[in-house]
Amino acid sequence: MLTHWNKLLNTDCVVVDVGSHTVYPIFRVGRSTLMSVCDKQYINKEIDHCSHVDILIRDPEERFVSGVNEYCRQNQLDVGTTWNEINAVKIHDRHFTPQYVWLLHLYKWYKGFVTIRPFEHITNITEMHKHKSESKIDVPVIESFVAVDRHLTDHYNETVNIGYLIKRYKNALS
Repeated sequence: MLTHWNKLLNTDCVVVDVGSHTVYPIFRVGRSTLMSVCDKQYINKEIDHCSHVDILIRDPEERFVSGVNEYCRQNQLDVGTTWNEINAVKIHDRHFTPQYVWLLHLYKWYKGFVTIRPFEHITNITEMHKHKSESKIDVPVIESFVAVDRHLTDHYNETVNIGYLIKRYKNALS
């Protein structure tokens, strides 16, 4: 499954400072908000200078539904038809890629400590929340897109070396 995400893995990696918080923005996990309020950006090799990074992890099922809807909204596509193509492994997009893949993306540039935070922690970082009230069409969750992320939620409010998470769940992505 990882080969499907090469397009994401080969993009620039960005970590941001928002006040005293250093955060890794993930699509459909407050990324638009964090990017709009950030004070500083670290890109690729610069990320290694960070002493610690918070990573917000959203409920995997909620994020998948939100991500499919956002992909359809941006591309003016029918949600049901698009879901069928995602299920048939014909469409891959950063809005609904597993959050674990985003951790792999960060791991290319950063080998230090991270704290996994529930998405709701964003209110401790900023009062702004873009796209909060957008309506969504319910779609069935595709297990291969959420299974590994369920493991990440077990680490809410834990500080660990990112390499530990990468190694621990590397086989869960298949």
